[in-house]
Amino acid sequence: MCGFLQVIHRNKPVNRDRFRHALASMRHRGPDQSGELFVERETCAHEGQKQTVYFAFGHQRLSILDVSEKSRQPFVIGPDVLLFNGEIYNFKELNEALIARGHVIETHGDTETLFKSVLAQEDQALKHFNGMWAFSLYQADRFRLFLSRDRYGKKPLFYYRDTDTFCVSSTLYAIQSYLHRPLVFNRDTVARYLVHGTLYPSGCAETHYQGISQILPGHWGVFDLNSWTIRQERYFNFYDSELAGQINDDPEQLVEDLKDSVRKRLISDRPVGLLLSGGIDSTLILSTLYTLGLHEHCRVYMGDTGKSEDYAYAKRCADQLGVRAETVLLDYDSNTFDRFLTICRHQEKPFSMNGSTMAMPQMYEVIAAQGVPVVLDGTGGDELFGGYWQRQFPFAVREAVRQGDWTWIWNQLLCKDDEHIVRTHLLRSFLPAAWLEATQSAGNKLKALAYPCLKVELRQILGSSTADPLDNLSFSFTEAMCADLAPGGRLGEWLWHNDRNSMMSSVEGRSPLLDYRLNRYAYSGYRRKFRSAWNKYELRQAFDSLAPLPSQWRQQKQGFRWDGKRFLYNNQSRILELLRANTCLTDLVDMPKLVSYAHRYPKLLRSSFLKKALVISGVEAALGGV
Repeated sequence: MCGFLQVIHRNKPVNRDRFRHALASMRHRGPDQSGELFVERETCAHEGQKQTVYFAFGHQRLSILDVSEKSRQPFVIGPDVLLFNGEIYNFKELNEALIARGHVIETHGDTETLFKSVLAQEDQALKHFNGMWAFSLYQADRFRLFLSRDRYGKKPLFYYRDTDTFCVSSTLYAIQSYLHRPLVFNRDTVARYLVHGTLYPSGCAETHYQGISQILPGHWGVFDLNSWTIRQERYFNFYDSELAGQINDDPEQLVEDLKDSVRKRLISDRPVGLLLSGGIDSTLILSTLYTLGLHEHCRVYMGDTGKSEDYAYAKRCADQLGVRAETVLLDYDSNTFDRFLTICRHQEKPFSMNGSTMAMPQMYEVIAAQGVPVVLDGTGGDELFGGYWQRQFPFAVREAVRQGDWTWIWNQLLCKDDEHIVRTHLLRSFLPAAWLEATQSAGNKLKALAYPCLKVELRQILGSSTADPLDNLSFSFTEAMCADLAPGGRLGEWLWHNDRNSMMSSVEGRSPLLDYRLNRYAYSGYRRKFRSAWNKYELRQAFDSLAPLPSQWRQQKQGFRWDGKRFLYNNQSRILELLRANTCLTDLVDMPKLVSYAHRYPKLLRSSFLKKALVISGVEAALGGV
């Protein structure tokens, strides 16, 4: 887990001081070692005219596998150069295949494995990688860069291109720092965020900043240095209709897949931890570790917010197995506003002010201070196995109605549903999808029209649409599941948060439930996801073959709680000062009026609109102007 920056110029040298300063800005992603390489190459350009191309390769290393100098980056073999961020968990098996084809492996990590695999097989090699990655491989003989991101996009990869400059980076800020110009929000994207409240990572190459693009999850790209053009192609199919309905019903196969996924993610030359939240996903990982007899190889951490049952469940699970678990007390009173600005600096985009973004960074900070740079988590369980009643269950009901699956519907109706989620969505499913979509969108638009400080034109508000893919109720259940896994879906939002939260403290997050071999369970159908009052039913069943825990039949996980009310009121003066200094929203929000209202009516601080304006202002201030 690392960070890297690459700058290429035509006909002018790389500014080395600015490059080093920009590279140092991502030291948090790799504090163990910094490496740089500068290269010049003369080549033919237009009409036979020669030109010089200047390269700068920079890498900040977090040493997890093969901590020796042999695996330091930039990784160079001959004239070719690799910059790599992530982990390839099956590198030992891939090395065996490389050796069988005559390659010599000289290191004990995964960097050389990735390098030689891609040189040998290019995009075909990606299909065999089990891991998370973002990389740029300079292929000198073909005078091009080969770039790629892992299937779900756990690792970021941004780029900037103009007529004479090409930058590739793990962070947006490093590109901004090198170019020495402010990041500029895409106005339409921000306007949609203010109206609808969602700003998931883009489902296309463009990002929420003007001029900055991304290599998409599940894609590879080629930047041709002769033509100065870039193209992307998908190597991972986010919806494969042939897989739908073809899942093996044997629950033991899921258990075996889980065991191997967890086992592979323990491979590390540094200490490994586990975030135990008290929900199904993280406690299932603990159960798997215990069954494999590997729980003593992993330090367990529980977060106590004092506002959720999650900690109580996490503690009960650890106590039942006799596993020693450490409690992290999350203090929301210490330096909360400065912490908020730090989060804005690392998130690099607007986010929801909830426990996931505001509390989790403190967890990683404590874990890192104890010398644990690798942490397992349960990310992906909700998206792959049906964890969202509000998002996924409505599609399950609509599909059951279309198929005439009245037995399943009747069983759902009769279930003991203390929170009435099941019955509510069952009743709503009989309403026309177009009407539900229109009323949901209309609700957001009516709220936006009521904002006295919003300067977005009426026609733009009325004509706007949310970017959330699951607002399209015409999807089948499996299509909806896959849409949330694909670029532009909710999984990308969680992965963005998790990567920035953990790397803020130089901690690598590993997610066993996002092993690519588990992707096929997204196609297992609504009957195996939702049964009676239970979501993620097939994951719950897996406990029976592992170590059953109190969380197995827990109905609703609460998630990390965060005292937003106390934060807003305790920091009122600094919040108003930050809003007053905002410049990037001036054509969308009447900031003086908003600040005046918030000063006169403090309860306005808790409104969703003000919090969205606050987060944008925080990102602007933290990044030095956006």
